[in-house]
Amino acid sequence: MAVIATLSKGYDLDYIWKQVDRGPAKDAVGYYIQASESGGEPPGRWWGPGAQAIGLEPGQIVERKPYDLLFGEHKAPDGTPLVKPPGSGRKAADIYSQLLAAEPHATAERKRELLLEATRQARQSPLFFDLTLSLSKSISLFHASLGENARLAREAGDAAGEEYWSGLVAEVDEMIWQSVRAGCSYFQREAGYTRTGSHSKRVNGRETGQWHEADLIVAHWLQHTSRDGDMQLHVHSQIAHLARTATDGKWRAPDSLGYNEHIGAVGAVTAQHLEEALTRRFGLQWTARDDGHGFEIKGISGEMMRLFSSRRESITADLRARAARFAQQYGRAPSQRELAQLAQSSNFATRKHKESALNAAQSHAGWAVSLSAHAWHPARRGRAVGLARRRRLRGRGLAQRA
Repeated sequence: MAVIATLSKGYDLDYIWKQVDRGPAKDAVGYYIQASESGGEPPGRWWGPGAQAIGLEPGQIVERKPYDLLFGEHKAPDGTPLVKPPGSGRKAADIYSQLLAAEPHATAERKRELLLEATRQARQSPLFFDLTLSLSKSISLFHASLGENARLAREAGDAAGEEYWSGLVAEVDEMIWQSVRAGCSYFQREAGYTRTGSHSKRVNGRETGQWHEADLIVAHWLQHTSRDGDMQLHVHSQIAHLARTATDGKWRAPDSLGYNEHIGAVGAVTAQHLEEALTRRFGLQWTARDDGHGFEIKGISGEMMRLFSSRRESITADLRARAARFAQQYGRAPSQRELAQLAQSSNFATRKHKESALNAAQSHAGWAVSLSAHAWHPARRGRAVGLARRRRLRGRGLAQRA
């Protein structure tokens, strides 16, 4: 599929804000054309019937104060308590900082172990669940090609060209948002529940507790780069660990135990909506991936995608090394279950910390140089090219060629 969905528990309220632009709110088009002015990602957006219940409308920009009140203190934007506040919204993060300070040279894998240890010591419920939707590399390339042309047009003083390409970026952004909302609407319908009563007791072999439909609160964050600085569109959907029960209007902790059952379907629903929207608007065609897992945009080569997949390459190399050590130690190849565990270890071992916003202008320049060297060398045109081939900006760029 064109979208991969993963779920993890979230304890750090500061993490997402380290990558968001501190200046005036901007959309994803601004991420490209204002790259030299600021390196931050666009602001988040609220979604969900639970958010509406406390006055946060769908698509409304996420501001820091109501974000901290909701996720950190379980309070509405006006300060009204909704449910019992967490024991300490930053307890796990504080313990982790202390453990890390004692081991300043810890490897990525060791940092993961320290984070898990901090969570265990904190003995607290997560502040949110992070449902991350990662778009396929070819879609990220397609999107970046439009943005790069908008940036180049602005640099050239071509107002008409900038308006044209920025308009296309805005269209694709809206397709992404609509697709993500479709996926989350499915999640709301299938996983939006709270539990009441005791689920430890049974009468005639049946639990006495009940499940009730509940309204979830989600903060969406559209981001453009991977931890290695490669172009990689993905959306962090932070699901608050409180929900409004439909039957009585009371706020309770959601039944998060069932979340994992629906994550794969959320990715599939999001992918289906996005692929259909891109095909209708741009006439894109899709081709099966080399590994058999889903589809990529036809016309964007595997070589081109590998140019911007350094994270995947590093994970693959680390996994191969771990599998070889496993075979040497146990005299056999790892099973599918053991291989999945090794893959998870490789993911964390090669993971870079996004301590702050990446330098967007530097990233864009690097992307353009890489594509120029491997696909469309500037010497062939005698002029600069970005992620899409420029012919008076309205010519046959990657987006239109695809």
